[in-house]
Formats: sequence, C-alpha cells, structure tokens
Amino acid sequence: MRDFAAYLRLMAEDFDVDRAECERRVREGERFVEGRWSSVDVGDFLRAWADWLQDGCMREGAPFARDVDPLTWQSLALQIHAAHLYE
Repeated sequence: MRDFAAYLRLMAEDFDVDRAECERRVREGERFVEGRWSSVDVGDFLRAWADWLQDGCMREGAPFARDVDPLTWQSLALQIHAAHLYE
C-alpha cells in the first residue's frame, strides 16, 4: 500500500509537470501541443480509465483481463498507468 501511495504521488507530480510544460509551449506560440497525459483533468482521466477497463479488460477476449483480476495494488497501478495514456 505504501508503494502504491508513493506511485500515486509520482503520477500526480508527472501530471502537473506535463500540464505546465504544455501550457508553456502554448504560451510560446505552439499551436498543437500534445502532452504525455491524454487527460487534461480528473474527469477526462476517470473516463479514460473506465474506457480502458471496458476495452482492455471486460470485453470478450480482452487482452488485459488477467492482469487486473484479482484486484491488487499492482493491478491498480497498471490500470492508472494505462489510463493516463488511453484516449
């Protein structure tokens, strides 16, 4: 659980750094800026997480179903990592 909490902090820091970098690039005049995170707020992130679970874990023949069931701290970390990239 401690490792998972530390992981969440690292992901939050990475999100903040990514958003700041994107904002800086926009201020400098770049028109199309893509960050490392596909989500720009918590609502987008939660929707991406739900979509990833639906597409990658719950549908017939889903490739990641065995990686997330049973639920563990490690499988939660995998879900969060996947969701931060998923569009």
